[in-house]
Amino acid sequence: MAQKIYILIILLTCTTLSCQDKMPIDNIKTIPKTTEKDNQYKNVFSILDGTWKGQFLIFEDHKRLSKDKIDLKNISLSNLKKEGLNQINSIDVKQVYTSTTALFQTVVITDFYPDTGQKITSKGVNKIQDGQMWCVVRKPDETVIHQGSTQGSNTIIWQRDEKKPQKIEYFKETVSKNFYEIIGWGYYDGDDTTLTPKLWFYAKYERQ
Repeated sequence: MAQKIYILIILLTCTTLSCQDKMPIDNIKTIPKTTEKDNQYKNVFSILDGTWKGQFLIFEDHKRLSKDKIDLKNISLSNLKKEGLNQINSIDVKQVYTSTTALFQTVVITDFYPDTGQKITSKGVNKIQDGQMWCVVRKPDETVIHQGSTQGSNTIIWQRDEKKPQKIEYFKETVSKNFYEIIGWGYYDGDDTTLTPKLWFYAKYERQ
């Protein structure tokens, strides 16, 4: 009996320690422990290192189509020429990326809204954790988490799919030597997901 109790204590201790080692994805202060599975992503974020400035444009689609009319994973600038798509906002953006390790990168984002004069600063990280790519941004009013993947050597795809409230997003970030381009779309609370996205996004930032 004593031996069984001793084994049980060891198992409980190991389980507890394992739980303590499990770091939440929204932690942007602690660099996750590296695993063998993570190494495939070494330096995947390094193309973003530096300071970038440009405009982030938001468009609203007033003539939405049935969702099966387009491939929402294969998007380009041609999608922004659709009839009924009108620009509704423009944000002046500054983003500063700094790689701390080959798998962990910090970012400071400053958004300026010319129409209201409002300036918002957010902090976040791009990181590899549990063998996956993550982008976590702490805004003043929420924490935004996207899961990532790559497309070729200079494009990162970010996605999120939250139910309550509904927040479904898809972004493609393509980085060259001097430019950083973003194109994507989003469905938000109340949007009909059987139709093409209500909101679309485009940005082109220049390296400083």
